[in-house]
Amino acid sequence: MGFDLGYLRELAEDAFEHPGWSGMADYFRLRHQGLRREALEALDAFVAGAVSWPLADRVAFAAWIGEKRLAYRGQPEAVLPVPLFRLLVRPTLEEWADAKPADPWPLVWQARLSSGGSAWHAPPAPFLRQALARDPLCVPARVDLVRAILADIAFHQHELPGAYLGDAALDLSALDEVEDLLSLADEDARFDIGPEIAWARAEARGWLERAG
Repeated sequence: MGFDLGYLRELAEDAFEHPGWSGMADYFRLRHQGLRREALEALDAFVAGAVSWPLADRVAFAAWIGEKRLAYRGQPEAVLPVPLFRLLVRPTLEEWADAKPADPWPLVWQARLSSGGSAWHAPPAPFLRQALARDPLCVPARVDLVRAILADIAFHQHELPGAYLGDAALDLSALDEVEDLLSLADEDARFDIGPEIAWARAEARGWLERAG
């Protein structure tokens, strides 16, 4: 995965429209031009100022950069470079979670940005379970947790039919939880994820039948 230069240009233009974000716009513009050292200098200057912003302003930026990273299919650090995540975004999400103890969203964002790059490797499921402890009806947290559980089960099953890398019986129980979590999701999500659930359940049952 590489850097989509066109996307970096779009990010620069978008960031420039936000008051106070010109330093971030400079980072993306310079990366688009291939000027890595100059881009990192612009990023350092932006982060040095942004860390002292009011929490609400930092939260708005963290959500924006998070959305942009999720929409990007290339190298995650192209959109969310390591210094930006470690020095600004992650501390902001943690402070937000402490400041709003009933709000599931800071934990949802911690889960969404916790993997996929070298910035921070932490499994998403614990964050999502904390989010659902705050709001059991938070559908985005439910759907994200479904996807996290299914990803784990897919790993357990990826060497079938020769080997099952987890406990198939536990995976069947996890799939029951998945179906319960998905019950509040919209029809499109259920339609998209339903076949994956059915396949994983069939694979787990098949393994148990062969092993029994």
